[in-house]
Amino acid sequence: MSLTDSFKITLATGYLIAVLFCYLWLAKLFNRKAAFVGSIVFAFTPYWFVDLYVRGSVGEVIAMGWFMIALTSIERRWLILLSISTAGIILSHNIMSMLFIPLVVGYGIIRNRSGTPWVILGVAVSTYFWLPALLERQYVIGLNVVNFREHFPELFQLLIPSWGTGFSAAGVPNGEMSQQLGIGTILLTVWTVVHLLREKGRGVRRLIGISLILFIILIIFMLSFSQPLWEAVTPLQLLQYPWRFFSVVVPLSGIFGAYIVSKLEGNIWGLIIALAAIAFALGYIRPVIYAPRDDAYYLSRREFTDGTSSLGNSFSTKWSPWKPQRAAKRVEILTGVGVMNGIGEEDPVDLRFDVLLEKEAMVRVNTTYYPGWTVEVDGKTTAIDFTKDGTIAFAAPGGAHTVRVHFGETPLRKTADIISLVSLLWIVLSAILEIKHAYRHRYNSS
Repeated sequence: MSLTDSFKITLATGYLIAVLFCYLWLAKLFNRKAAFVGSIVFAFTPYWFVDLYVRGSVGEVIAMGWFMIALTSIERRWLILLSISTAGIILSHNIMSMLFIPLVVGYGIIRNRSGTPWVILGVAVSTYFWLPALLERQYVIGLNVVNFREHFPELFQLLIPSWGTGFSAAGVPNGEMSQQLGIGTILLTVWTVVHLLREKGRGVRRLIGISLILFIILIIFMLSFSQPLWEAVTPLQLLQYPWRFFSVVVPLSGIFGAYIVSKLEGNIWGLIIALAAIAFALGYIRPVIYAPRDDAYYLSRREFTDGTSSLGNSFSTKWSPWKPQRAAKRVEILTGVGVMNGIGEEDPVDLRFDVLLEKEAMVRVNTTYYPGWTVEVDGKTTAIDFTKDGTIAFAAPGGAHTVRVHFGETPLRKTADIISLVSLLWIVLSAILEIKHAYRHRYNSS
């Protein structure tokens, strides 16, 4: 199986899981017919096809799947799965977790407060990932080079159907990726408002009312007149693109569709809404076509082999300037004379070699330093000098020496690992106890 095939399968799997759990979520809120139509609306909201066919954002698609699992778990009181899905959101996409985790907490407060500790437990399981990422970001530059000010959609882009495969950019460039709510979403939202005015069920009125308020807030934050709020609330800027709020519009479209169907008698309206949702989206089910390129194409070009995954190759540490190309040697002697042996295709995080020096010398390993790197000369830890150009340099005395340069856990990461491990064990033990309790209950009943 090629890397491209694996990529497509992962996207499709995340998408199908999200749709399945959208149905399970809505079926608990309304009825099966409403849930079926709502999940169809959810599955054919236009932004899905931007993520799947234009952006190819695997992390965001998988995070959406976990988000729908979390909402379902709250409604169905699957508390262990709620913890797992919370951790899954964070581990799938750190930016999307900034959107989804507060929504999971808020939804739990509204619908099932007993789930809140399990959300916290899920956050704890993923501590090994997010705690170092937060506390060690001071060592890194180039994490966010996106200017959010250039990515506010115009109001007409939200309302008028369009389809493009170009990058998001300032203004409205020709062929820019679609940033629309979708005709179906707009019509269902208006229809939901009409029905809500006549809604007598207190619980439903509260849920749908909050959903509509959230929908309006999302629209506000996607439009440029909200820029002062983005400037004032700096964590918002980590979202990079205001149109990322479409990821929350998608499940809102589903719940609006299900709500409308639950209020209508007969099957004809449900069928019409489902078919309309599909019809409105048919024009978007077409992937971007790129020139066929194999691995050799990328491996033969320095901009790919020596670059980074950040926009503009801006990712680096605070001690290291941007290096336009990979160093010719993995290890080199900076001062003095000597010979090195045993340097080949090494483990990227565990390098071992022998060195024979005429006298004390400075040796440099052309790997960017980051907390966790350790140098051992003849088994003894040696100080690293990384202040000159951000790489790993160390002094070694004259003579023959065995050197090991390896990357390990810092005290912070070890603490985070322990928190995650203890939390994971808690979930596993809770699952075992729940299974035993269910077995005993079934045995006693029989």
